[in-house]
Amino acid sequence: MSGGTCVRCGGRIAALQKETVVREKARQLSDQTSYPVIYRMLKGIVLCGICLDALPLIGHDICQRCGRDMEYQTCIGKEGLCRDCVHGEDGQILVANRSLLRYEEGEKDLLGLFKYRGDERLASYYGTLLSITVQRFFRSIGITCITTVPLHPQRLRERGFNQVDLLARHLGVATKIPVRPLLRRTKDTPKLSKQRGRVSRQESMREAFAWDGNNMPCVSKILLIDDIYTTGSTLRSCARTIREHMGPSCEIYSLTIYR
Repeated sequence: MSGGTCVRCGGRIAALQKETVVREKARQLSDQTSYPVIYRMLKGIVLCGICLDALPLIGHDICQRCGRDMEYQTCIGKEGLCRDCVHGEDGQILVANRSLLRYEEGEKDLLGLFKYRGDERLASYYGTLLSITVQRFFRSIGITCITTVPLHPQRLRERGFNQVDLLARHLGVATKIPVRPLLRRTKDTPKLSKQRGRVSRQESMREAFAWDGNNMPCVSKILLIDDIYTTGSTLRSCARTIREHMGPSCEIYSLTIYR
């Protein structure tokens, strides 16, 4: 993509400069089977070589439940879980979460620009990151439906759109998996970043969602999309509501840009 503009730094994307980084990152994120697909997605992503190289990619050593990068964490238990998942509640509500990037300081401004302005180029950029994550972690498990974490109607009116719906739309096109709205938000909870402590977040999300998928056919594996996995309280609350209506045989996985 020579002559395009990088969504992160605003600089020109030079194809030759970017090619070496694309090959390196594709090898890092793929195996022999998925390399061609991930290579093509990285080559088309609207990043220059420098910004692509600087992405805080989550490594191979991760918590097997929440997907946290374990490089700087202490693993507890034989199951390969992080401390939070060892001591957490409702461990089986979500089979697993997977993310592509660590939520570091440099990522917050760009995500905020997307969440509150809905720039279509950023929707394509983040949608591609999610597509890469599916190829990296979920391509062989047979996902049959994609759904999203809904916004409360008041927040949706203020913002004008749900950024996660934009991401799901891109992901659905890339993966050819149907996207279906299954939930509505019944509680206008404070932003999780403004709530103190894990217990407070868990309580705020209790019964925060209601079922809204009355015409939903029976499916076996659902992929639940959000932008960030912080404590997992939002995703688990959504998954709990889905399981109540779809039954215990329905497996629910979650996918986020950041962990």
